[in-house]
Amino acid sequence: MKKTVVLWTMICILCIGAPAMAEDEPMLEKGAKELGLSGNIDLEGTQGGVDVVIDASYGYFIARDLEIGPIISFSRTNDGDILSYGVGAFVDYHIVGASMVGFARTVPYVGASLELTALDTDLGEDQNALALTPKVGIKWFLRSYLAIDTHFYFSLATDDIYVNDNELDSYDYGFNLGLRVYFQ
Repeated sequence: MKKTVVLWTMICILCIGAPAMAEDEPMLEKGAKELGLSGNIDLEGTQGGVDVVIDASYGYFIARDLEIGPIISFSRTNDGDILSYGVGAFVDYHIVGASMVGFARTVPYVGASLELTALDTDLGEDQNALALTPKVGIKWFLRSYLAIDTHFYFSLATDDIYVNDNELDSYDYGFNLGLRVYFQ
């Protein structure tokens, strides 16, 4: 319940403040670079401990609105009983002309990542898998070089590497929140 309230509060703040804060056109042109950090930290975790899911990325715009780059991920859940590490690549396509109604500096996008993930767990055998994660989201530009990233994702892996209700599954879905910084 706490997560839902915090999520909706963040979305309301973004809806009210983002248009007033954005100034120039977002830096989504060919040759621009992006550093990204996203994920979530759950201080009350699934077993009362701290759960962490972090993704870090470096993107390069090979064409206007089209970004590719490497991504690394780390997760710690069930009070450290489950650790996961991943490395891969992602691609995002930004739809610049499709700003949401009333928001001059929101940029919807679609994308996907492909990661090789290793799972270290006490729930079963350790696993390695290839995971495909399509996503759809919105980047909320506070400045031309700074954006808050919100996206929904659905991950599908070749083996059971995701924890759902304390069981391992080959799929996962959810909502991610992150920060993006752009530079030339």
